[in-house]
Amino acid sequence: MTRSQIISSFRAENKEFPANVISDTVLNSWALAGDKIVCALSRCIVGDTVFNSVATTSVYNTKYDLTNLISKFQDIDEYPGGGVSFNNKPLDSTTVSELDEETPNWRTRSAGIPLKYYRRGKFLYFDRPVATADLEIRVYTVLVSDDFDNDNKTPFNQLSFLEPYHNAINKYLQWQAKISKAEPQDAQKSEKDFYDFISMMKKNLSGGKYGSIRFQPKTGYNQ
Repeated sequence: MTRSQIISSFRAENKEFPANVISDTVLNSWALAGDKIVCALSRCIVGDTVFNSVATTSVYNTKYDLTNLISKFQDIDEYPGGGVSFNNKPLDSTTVSELDEETPNWRTRSAGIPLKYYRRGKFLYFDRPVATADLEIRVYTVLVSDDFDNDNKTPFNQLSFLEPYHNAINKYLQWQAKISKAEPQDAQKSEKDFYDFISMMKKNLSGGKYGSIRFQPKTGYNQ
C-alpha cells in the first residue's frame, strides 16, 4: 500500500478520527516515524558493506566508524553467517569483558590477523591490531529505512517482499491516535496489537537468515 492508501485505510477503520480531529499532516508525520520504528524493531532492512583494513600497532587505533563507512547504519546483523568477516574469514563476536577474562593482556598484543570483533557505539574494534592494510572487511548490517515521506511511496524502502507487512504502519497510526485522544486503555490495547504484529513480522523474516547447522558434511565423512 502507498502512504495515501494507508491513510485512507486508517480513516475507514477509525471513523472517530476524521481530518478535523487528526489532520493528514499529523498522520503523515506519524507514518514516517512508524516506518523507522517498524524497520528498527523488525530489522527488516539489511545489507552488507566492504571496506579496507588499516595497518596499525594499537588495538585502540584499529577502530572503524561504522556510521561514516556505512550509509544509514543501525547495527551489525549478527545472525549465523552474518556479522563481520576479515579477508573473507568470519570473525567471532565478543565483548571487552570477555576479552579481559580470556586474555587480560589482549590490548598489548602484536599486530596480526584479527580473530574476533566487538562493537562499542558506532565503532567496530578487533581483538588485536591489524598488521596489513587494504585487506577486505565485510560487515553485514541492519540499516535505518529511507524516509517514508510521499503519498506515492510504499513503506520499508519500497521493497516488494515486505508488502505483506504494510499494515504495521496502520497499527502504529492507531496506537498514536489513541494516545492523542487520551484513551489509556485503548492505547495500551493498540500498543500490544502493534508489538504483536512486529513479533510476527520479525519471526517470519528470520526464516531468510537462519538455516540448519550441520555437524557432519552433507555427503558424509571422507573414508
